[in-house]
Amino acid sequence: MKVCIIENIYPPYDRGGAEQVVAKTVEGLLHQGHDVIIITTMPQGNVVETDAHLTIYRRRPWNLFFYTDAQHHSVFVRFLWHAIDMVHIPMMWWVRGVLKKEQPDVVHTHNLMGLSFLIPRMIRRLGFPHIHTVHDVQLVEPSAMILKTQEKSWRYTGWPTNMYSWLMNILMGSPDIVISPSQFLLDFYQSRGFFSTSEFVVLRNPMTMDVSGEKKKKPERRPFRFLYLGQIERHKGIVFLIEVFQQLIREKNENCELHIVGSGSIMPEVESLVRGTPQIRIHGRMDRSQIPELFSQTDVTVVPSLCYENSPTVIFESLTCGVPVVASRIEGIAELIQEGENGLTFETEDSASLREKLLWCLEHREQIQHMSTKAVQSVVGLSLREYIERLVVLYGRKKSAGLRS
Repeated sequence: MKVCIIENIYPPYDRGGAEQVVAKTVEGLLHQGHDVIIITTMPQGNVVETDAHLTIYRRRPWNLFFYTDAQHHSVFVRFLWHAIDMVHIPMMWWVRGVLKKEQPDVVHTHNLMGLSFLIPRMIRRLGFPHIHTVHDVQLVEPSAMILKTQEKSWRYTGWPTNMYSWLMNILMGSPDIVISPSQFLLDFYQSRGFFSTSEFVVLRNPMTMDVSGEKKKKPERRPFRFLYLGQIERHKGIVFLIEVFQQLIREKNENCELHIVGSGSIMPEVESLVRGTPQIRIHGRMDRSQIPELFSQTDVTVVPSLCYENSPTVIFESLTCGVPVVASRIEGIAELIQEGENGLTFETEDSASLREKLLWCLEHREQIQHMSTKAVQSVVGLSLREYIERLVVLYGRKKSAGLRS
C-alpha cells in the first residue's frame, strides 16, 4: 500500500510529541513493507529526499516566518501569519501536485498549521481516501494552548475564537476517519460541531521509544529524583514546578533532586530561577537515545502542564520505563493516570496540591517502587506494531471502499 502522510514539521525539524508519533508511524509502515510519501515543510529551500520505499517532499512556505519561530514575533505579526497560513494557496497547489504525481492509496493528515488549511478540501476534490489525526486544540485556538484555569474566560469563549473555530470547521470539513489519541479531544471537537459526518476512532499513540533490557534497580542510598522532560515553556508548567519544588526543599530539607531536560524560549529565565538551588539540575536537550538511561535514574516523572493536553508522549515513555507519573489533572492526561496505580494527579496550577503529591512520593518510596511494575503494565498493548496493525486496517477499509473518483 502507498500511504501519503502530511505533517507540518518532520525530523530533523521536530520539536514535540506529535512529530515523534508521526516519525514512529513512518518507521512502522516501512517495516511492514508499505511505501510512504511524506509532505512537510522546512525552514529554507525545497528538496525531495528518496530512500527505498520512502520519499520526503519538503518546502519552505511563503509566509512571514517559519512555523517554529512564532515565539520571536509580535501578536500582530503572528495574526498576519495565521491569516496567510489558513488559505495558503501556493502550498495547497504544491501539495496537490505531489498527490497527483504519487497517486497514494490513502492520505493521512496530521498537523496542518504551517502548510495550508485548504489541503483537506483539495484532498476531497481529488477523491483520495482521507484520514486525519488530531493532536491538540489548534483548530479552535491557533496557539494550540488553552490554559485549564482560564478555559471559561473571554480569551477562549469570545467572538474572535468563535469566528476562528467556525472558519476552521469549514476548511477542515469531514475527513473519512478522524483519529484521536484521547476520548477527551474527540469530545472537545464534537461538542464544537467539527467533523460532523466523519467516523471517529480513539487510537492511543504508540510507544515512541525502544526500551531494551530490564529496568535498573536504583541504589538504596541516594537522592530521590524527580524528572521534568519536555518543552521549556511557561504553559508547560516548568516555572510553577520549580517554585513548588524550591518551597518544598526549603521547608522539609528532603534528600531529593529535580532534573530538567528539554529546551525552549524561557530557558534563560529558568536558569536564573534555579541559580543557587543545587538540588535542581538542568541538562538541556538530550538526544532521544539517551532518554531510556535518563529514566533508569528517575523515581518519578512530573508533568505539571497548565494547558489542555491531549496524550503527552512523555507520559507513555515514562510508564514504559517503569517510572510513575505525577501530573496535572487535565482531561487528556487524566485518562492515562490510574490514581495510586501508575501515578498521581494534582489540581492544575495548585501549589498546595502539587506539593502534597511530591511530599507523598518522598514519604512513600516503597510504594513508588511497587507502582513501577503497575506503570509498565498500564501501557501493555500500545506497542508500535499493534498501533500500525490497527492503522493499516483503517487504511485498508478506505482503500477497499472505492472512494477514489
